[in-house]
Amino acid sequence: MMPPAPADQPGLVEDFVDIFAAPAKVFARRAKEGGAAAFFAVAIALAAILYSGKNVMEPIMEAQTTKAMAAAQAKNPAMTAEQVQAGIAMQKKLMPVFMVIGAPLTLFVVGLLVWAVGKPFGAAITFGSSMMIAAFAYVPRIIGGVIIDIQGLLTNDFSTLVNPSQVSLSPARFLDAATANATVLALLLRFDLITIWVTVLIGVAYASAGKMPRGRAIVAASVVWLVGTLFALWGALRSG
Repeated sequence: MMPPAPADQPGLVEDFVDIFAAPAKVFARRAKEGGAAAFFAVAIALAAILYSGKNVMEPIMEAQTTKAMAAAQAKNPAMTAEQVQAGIAMQKKLMPVFMVIGAPLTLFVVGLLVWAVGKPFGAAITFGSSMMIAAFAYVPRIIGGVIIDIQGLLTNDFSTLVNPSQVSLSPARFLDAATANATVLALLLRFDLITIWVTVLIGVAYASAGKMPRGRAIVAASVVWLVGTLFALWGALRSG
């Protein structure tokens, strides 16, 4: 008697649906695979969403660049106004490029961080499965991008946008971005609902794909969030 044929493995489309309803199942069934397909699908979707919302993000990035250049000039009085303007102009030209390549670079860094944090905690993950975890855990960022695009459609004056906090789903949204302390804004931004959602998915992945006890998976995911927070605070301190 022939053994029954194995059931067909759900495809990538089913994975993207299940990541909202049954994320543990997605991470468990993809645990032994590399995450190339999911990685590129999410990276392309994120890049497209970010680019479509450039009318929102460009003024924010330009304001952040201007602030950073002003801080650099304050530390280096020899820097001329012409050099500052040249730096701002160059950054403005490169902004669309940053929006496109930023998504895959961010996914790679998150995957690397998932792997680096998970290993000491005993996660049974490979570098490839870490990239898979990063990709599926970042699916909520696509939702976040759509929300930013919708806010762009409802915004009349883009010149008032100077900080990511203004379009976030975090407590930082309720502060005056023009006058609030940059470090405080950066910290509160880490409590953005989308960021918390991503962190929860990483914890689910550690437990299901990494075969970690739930408590340890929660701690490991929290460490990933904490490392991201420290980088955000460091960037805010550097920019002044």
